[in-house]
Amino acid sequence: MPGGGRAGDGPARPRGARWWAVRGALLLAAVLLGVALVGQWNDVRDSVGELTVLGLVGSAVATVAAVGATVLSWRAVLGGLGAVLPLRAAIRIFCVGQIGKYIPGSVWPVLAQMELSRDYGVSRPKSASASLVVLALAVPCGGVTAAATLPFVSREALTDYWWALAVVPLFAVVLYPPVLSRLLGRAFRLLRRPPLAEPLTARPILAGAGWLIAGFVWYGVGTWLLVRDLTPAVDGARLVALCVGAYALAWTAGFLVLVLPAGAGVREAVLVLALAPALPSGPATLIAVVARLLATIADVVWALVGVALRPRGEPTPDERPSPVLPAEPGADPRETPSRAR
Repeated sequence: MPGGGRAGDGPARPRGARWWAVRGALLLAAVLLGVALVGQWNDVRDSVGELTVLGLVGSAVATVAAVGATVLSWRAVLGGLGAVLPLRAAIRIFCVGQIGKYIPGSVWPVLAQMELSRDYGVSRPKSASASLVVLALAVPCGGVTAAATLPFVSREALTDYWWALAVVPLFAVVLYPPVLSRLLGRAFRLLRRPPLAEPLTARPILAGAGWLIAGFVWYGVGTWLLVRDLTPAVDGARLVALCVGAYALAWTAGFLVLVLPAGAGVREAVLVLALAPALPSGPATLIAVVARLLATIADVVWALVGVALRPRGEPTPDERPSPVLPAEPGADPRETPSRAR
């Protein structure tokens, strides 16, 4: 059912030039991801022994859960646009497309998700809208998470990176449903695309925001599991709040620097500063680099899951037989009408 309703589970169109172009970009992104993974491992292999196996494994699990929460956020927003995807399809589209972020520029995962969504009967405008809304939602969600925690434990980070929170009101206004619907409608008119049939309402936006905040909490828990291995100066609930807020601020600042792939460098610098109340710069740098490595591993794990969930041997919508309505009494059975798909 292209463009609305419950999307199909199998490919719905032939493979054209755009299909191959997107696969080529994803292949490039996979190569860059592998290079990043090797480089990050080289950065930490001599000092990772300072962390416990339990801390590393627990942090990895929490980071994988955080990425999973982002998938659910995207799926909730897309459902609010009228395209309800099965969970396995959402995982495949979002997680395989997400490796595009390892190509410099934040547009690549959106383009990949647009094209992959069409394999499941979702129009490009709906997919692009969902991806862009989730990206826009992440900034106020990260900012709110940081603002709710860091003032009590790491004021220095907010003093230096206040600009990452200053944009939160602007994003909040843009995401107000009537404003967002007008902006999307204008954008599609400029692109000479038909407007969305179902404008976003507050419910899917709030659902998407809730999942993103849950993701930031999971990232913070993963950071806390690493930090507590290094005898921090802060402990208990204060340390948990510090780690959650520090990661949220670091992610937000890294995202706003669009020219770097996945916020490389900026995120680590902000995280080191935000963790200053608990750790000196040396141990905090180790945490920042290990956290980046685990986030990259989580992207690999989810991308592999997405590839494994590729439907095999299922009929496309054009190949599925149409249900046949019973013949009316007295009608010629050779003229029995078929129900339109």
